Amino acid sequence: MRALEAARISTGLSKAELARRSHLPAETVRRLLTAGEGNPTLATVLGMLRPMGLGLQLAKLPEAGEAAPADPELVRVWLAHCGAPLYGQSAVKSEEVPRLEYVFAEALKLAREDASVARALPPALWRARGRLDMPELRRLADERGHGRTLGFFLELTAELGGEPALARAARPLRPLRARKRASQFFKVRSRLERQLAEVKTPPIARRWGFRMNMGQDSFESMFRKASRAG
Repeated sequence: MRALEAARISTGLSKAELARRSHLPAETVRRLLTAGEGNPTLATVLGMLRPMGLGLQLAKLPEAGEAAPADPELVRVWLAHCGAPLYGQSAVKSEEVPRLEYVFAEALKLAREDASVARALPPALWRARGRLDMPELRRLADERGHGRTLGFFLELTAELGGEPALARAARPLRPLRARKRASQFFKVRSRLERQLAEVKTPPIARRWGFRMNMGQDSFESMFRKASRAG
């Protein structure tokens, strides 16, 4: 009701005029908006919104902690709990870990900053593959501007694990137009790192428009170790 009253004031409508246009008793409108209390029906609320050109909209509620980017250390702990070969699995309880799709979406930015997280993502995606809502994961990755990063990791995991379904899940994320210039996956700190990236970039990363100073063998080694351990 407070939001509705603020909208009324911003549109310059008097309570009496809003009541008239809403086809509601003036006393009802005055009581609801003045007291800010009461339990109006949905029809009453819609009736009061319509004259101001407003309406209600259904929206997906965020997970706990989704309002702002999660703390990187917390993301690492969540990833470990979800099957990534990282330390911290026992640091949180299951009920404290957000849904899988949110954890992986938050991890994408971190993977562009931390090579250990980048290597750990394919084993984690592999272990979670049967429980992931792929359309939701793609949506969350796109919202964060990391759809291309997710596509790369899905296709990489598909190749490492021999799972074509993951490659198919990556296809909607592929840009419609090929990038003229590849972007650096990790931040480059020296000319030497840039030169090494030109040599070491895995073919899959090139297909997704990335250069990285990390070869395919590094991902394969982590994936094999994690598979033996799990």
